[in-house]
Amino acid sequence: MKGKKPYKFYILDLIFKIPWIIIGAMMAAISLEVILIPNGLIDGGITGISMMLSDKYGFSLSVVLFILNIPFVLIGLKHLGKRFAFLATLGIISLTISTAIIERSSTFVEGNFILLIFIGGLLLGMGIGIVIRNGGALDGTDVLALLISNRTSFSVGESILALNILIFLVALIIFGWKGAIISIITYFIATMVVDIVRA
Repeated sequence: MKGKKPYKFYILDLIFKIPWIIIGAMMAAISLEVILIPNGLIDGGITGISMMLSDKYGFSLSVVLFILNIPFVLIGLKHLGKRFAFLATLGIISLTISTAIIERSSTFVEGNFILLIFIGGLLLGMGIGIVIRNGGALDGTDVLALLISNRTSFSVGESILALNILIFLVALIIFGWKGAIISIITYFIATMVVDIVRA
């Protein structure tokens, strides 16, 4: 009987976390498809790479997101365990489905550009933070950031930002100085929110 009790709590805890991961993924998808992409901005990490490939070659963002994140889920499975791999897979699939749905609706928001940057970064950071707080991930770099954070004094947000320097340098070429710098500012806001939500 004693052996079954922890397992019961484990399942209940997992069931509680699943809706939050889906909600976090949906928030990130709204930030990407409704605010960032229509305004020529990119996210960091594998999501940012997927956005650049989608913009340059016309690939579906949701499909590229899913394919490029598979190796990182396998890394998470090896180093962070089955539970993390399951929740990360759930997060990535939820993000993929959410972006696919919003992608088809062609929804966008207009208004003050500075306000949109702030809202986009805030919403993205909250989405990522909620997912990580509940044991999952939305992006391959989230997986790497968690590994770095577990082994160093860097926070998850700091690790994510450091990993994305190269991606934003590539963005300079594709989106130009203005698009890349504004993307960095947006992502900096997002990484600060990640650490606040995850704390």
